[in-house]
Amino acid sequence: MKPTDMITQVGSVIASVMFAWAMFKQYCPHGLQEFMDKYSKRAFTFFYPYIQITFNEFTGDRFMRSEAYSAIENYLGSRSSTQAKRLKADVVKSSQSIILSMDDYEEVDDEFQGVKLKWAAGKHISKTQSVSLLSCNGREEVLQAHFPSETPATLPRGLPESCPERGE
Repeated sequence: MKPTDMITQVGSVIASVMFAWAMFKQYCPHGLQEFMDKYSKRAFTFFYPYIQITFNEFTGDRFMRSEAYSAIENYLGSRSSTQAKRLKADVVKSSQSIILSMDDYEEVDDEFQGVKLKWAAGKHISKTQSVSLLSCNGREEVLQAHFPSETPATLPRGLPESCPERGE
């Protein structure tokens, strides 16, 4: 079999899977979709060796910005400006300085208490329809920490509290 024939077959298989997935999402009952989603995520965790912690930008009352999110964002400011390829610039109202932070879907490597972390910035799209003054279209910015599953259980608890001290 020629390499070009193999690439053609792989492309055809990928297109078929994408079509079948679109039909499944469109016409399959919502309850079955949730069931499949739940158990596919459980099956995926057997092969994915990392734990993921998500820090949302806004707290449960939706009008206060999360202190943990702000602390992590400040802490990652210096690292993101050296490692990330895409940055967001924000101007502080009280001064003329510019603050750089990671753009959406960027990743930065870090080491915390001897454990290697990967920080990722992104957006979380809410499945429920709600009206919010702070986030538009149900989208909320999130920061995610990915670290090996063999990490001690005390690391996740100390993560947000330690970030402001290390960032200064």
